[in-house]
Amino acid sequence: MIPEKIQALFNFISYLEKNKRVYIEEYIPLCNELKNLDNQRNELNPNENYISKQQYDKIQNEIEEKFSSILSNIYTPITIKLKELGIWSGDEAYSSIWNNNISAIFDFKRSFTSEDILQVIQYKQKYLSFRAETNTDFLCLSFVFQSLDETFKELFDFFNNTNENEFDSFETKTIKVNSMEEAVNGLKENRKGNVKFSIPTKTFFSDNPKKQIQTSTTKVKNKIFMGDKIKTGNITNTSGQISIGKKNTIKTNGNDEMVKKSFNWQKWGIITGTILAIIATIITIIVS
Repeated sequence: MIPEKIQALFNFISYLEKNKRVYIEEYIPLCNELKNLDNQRNELNPNENYISKQQYDKIQNEIEEKFSSILSNIYTPITIKLKELGIWSGDEAYSSIWNNNISAIFDFKRSFTSEDILQVIQYKQKYLSFRAETNTDFLCLSFVFQSLDETFKELFDFFNNTNENEFDSFETKTIKVNSMEEAVNGLKENRKGNVKFSIPTKTFFSDNPKKQIQTSTTKVKNKIFMGDKIKTGNITNTSGQISIGKKNTIKTNGNDEMVKKSFNWQKWGIITGTILAIIATIITIIVS
């Protein structure tokens, strides 16, 4: 028999499957329209003259109007469903998607029955089909789907009959680099890719006990980790992640304004500058 928490994950997959056709036919085209509008907006300089300013404001209003439909019909229902099922606790980082379910997944992998296998495989195919056929984060669900992908992969890989990575076509790719400069250059080269960069912790910190670390809190538009991203699963000792790519969004709070701003920050020049600024702002190393 499928345990309750595993069944909750499967119920969410059923929810996605139920709405998949509407997402594909109505909202993915709308997302594409918004991306085109964003490109048009980026070509304007509203500070240059009144004509550019008027055009910019017109496009901005159109973006906000169209994006409100995605918030109302995609972001809000999906996040509400995740909370109803106990999959997500409502945290801004969405780390609870992993933390709330990983123990149940480990337990299930130890105690599943032969009768469970067919059900697991059926739901695995439904989730893989949904992610492959939509292959989008709807401009506002980047971290949600990244966390879901990690969680479902932990479950479904155990029931894989081959060594093939069934999540390869849509999962975030990790690129290992040795410095922040390499990460920024990689960002420029992978502007249209869904990638994250892993930088060794020693790049930022040494073992010198005379060094004092000072940090400050800064709100940023990308998911940036110095050192290790802490979860209750496997944790490395040597590297952390900077997640950057077309599927990143802002997460400062859970309201609609936050999500609306996330689309405004899909500008690669600003993102690149932000990353560099964060390194200078967040970490100050003083040698005594």
